[in-house]
This record gives sequence, C-alpha cells and structure tokens, in this order.
Amino acid sequence: MTSFRRLTFAVVLLAVATAARAAAQDYSRLALIRDDVTRNVVRGLLGGAFSRGVPIDPLMAKALEGVAKKASTTAIRDAMNALEKRMRKAQDLLGKDASVDELAAGADALSVGVSEKTLTRMRRAAPRRSIALELGVLTELVARGVGPSKASEMVLSLMARNATGVQLTALSNDVQGDVAAGLNPEVALTLRGKGIMSLLPPPPSTNTLQPRPK
Repeated sequence: MTSFRRLTFAVVLLAVATAARAAAQDYSRLALIRDDVTRNVVRGLLGGAFSRGVPIDPLMAKALEGVAKKASTTAIRDAMNALEKRMRKAQDLLGKDASVDELAAGADALSVGVSEKTLTRMRRAAPRRSIALELGVLTELVARGVGPSKASEMVLSLMARNATGVQLTALSNDVQGDVAAGLNPEVALTLRGKGIMSLLPPPPSTNTLQPRPK
C-alpha cells in the first residue's frame, strides 16, 4: 500500500471512529428516558436517522425535550420525524458539507416559516463558512413576531454588509427587548437594523463573503 493510500485509509478510519464515538454518546443518553416504550421508539428513530446520514444529536435533544415536557410517545415520535425531515431539507439547501449546527439551525428556521429560498440565498452569500449564527438570529426574529420575509431580508442585507457576529446577536437581543417593552416587532427590527447599517461599509460588489468578522 502506498503512503498516499495509507494516509487516505487512516483518514477514513478516523472519520468513522469519530462518528461512532459521537453516536455512542448520543445513544448513551437513552438511559435518561425511563419509559421503556418511549425509549425503544426513540432508539429506533435514531438508528434510522443514523443509517440515512442524518446527525442524531439534535434528534436526541428533541426526544429529551419531549420527555421533560411529559409528552406522549406518539408526540415525541412525530416531533422527531418532523425534525429529521427538516434537517434533510436543510442539508439539501445548505449543501452536503453543512455542519450539524447549521443543519439544526436551518431546521429551526424552516419550522418558523423561513422560506427554502432564503436558506439557499444565505448559503450562496457565505458558501465557505458557517451560517449557523445568522440562521439562529433569523429564527429568533421570526419567533418574536417579525414576518419571515422582512426578517430574512434584514439578515441577508446585514450579511451583505459584513455585519459581525456581535452585531447580529445584539440585533436579536435588542429587538427582543423592544418587543417585550411593547414595540411592534417589525418597527423594532427596522429601527435596530438601520442603526447597525449606519455603522457598516457599503456592500461589496460580490455576494461571496469570507469570512464573517468576529
């Protein structure tokens, strides 16, 4: 076996071992589910998702969330199936190399009504870095009452202007505070977004932004 082939084989083995360790950690949390029926259902769903190449950590978290809320086995099964479906769609939209965090954030965005087109546009705007933070901010804005279309355009505009992670997080937190104080969510977004825009340079001529400033 040549040196190159040995290196390639070692890399593959390492990747498989890493995935196996991650899966083992997720499966170990099944012990937290005391009900035998629910635990067996969750185990089966995790196994199916793993065989399809879907990250199982978010699915395990969804199951434990249901258990904490004393949801029925059927409700937990349905929630896990719906999440897997959204994660698979997010992978189609964000690409096969999307991280687990991106897939989970993309699934959350889809769950609140963000369009598939928006996820594609966000990936296109930043094809070689994680956009999990941007997806999370977008989801939070929609969850606070901002329309998906308006929230999407604001986040995409800020991405085009190279807004930092700190600025994006501040936008989400400030809008949340404004809404809690009684301000209309979309008015709050417009005001806060304009404030951040005033601090940013004009957008570059290209939409491939690498990397996002810290």
